[in-house]
Amino acid sequence: MNSTRRIALGIGTAVTTFLLAAVVVIESLGGGDAPGIGILGVLGGLVAGLLAGALVVASADRLSGVATAALATYATLGPAFVAIAGLSYANVPGADAVFTFPVHVGTSVVLAVVAGLLAVYLGRRPSPVAA
Repeated sequence: MNSTRRIALGIGTAVTTFLLAAVVVIESLGGGDAPGIGILGVLGGLVAGLLAGALVVASADRLSGVATAALATYATLGPAFVAIAGLSYANVPGADAVFTFPVHVGTSVVLAVVAGLLAVYLGRRPSPVAA
C-alpha cells in the first residue's frame, strides 16, 4: 500500500473516530446540557481521532482483503458525513430540504459501503504488468 493511501485512510479514520467519540462523550455526560460537556466531547474525540489515525497510518500496510475493505468503509464514513454537512453550512440551495438527518446519515453510510466495495474490487484486479 502506498503512503498516499495510508495517509488518506489515516485521515479518514481520524475524522470518523473524532465524530463518533465526540458524540459518545457528549451523550454519556448528559447530552450537552452545559457548554463544558461539548468541550469535553470535542477534546475526547480529538484525542481518540488522532490516536486512531496514527495507528492506521502506522499499520495499514499489514492489512489485506476484507480488513482493507472494512478500513476503507470506516475511513469514508466520517468525511462523507462532514462533506454533506458542509452543504448545509454553505447554504447550498435545497441542501437542508434534501438532507434531513436520517437522509444525511443514510447517504454517508451508502457512500462508505460503496468505498468498501470498491476497495474489494480494486484489490482483486490484477496489477498492471510493468513494461
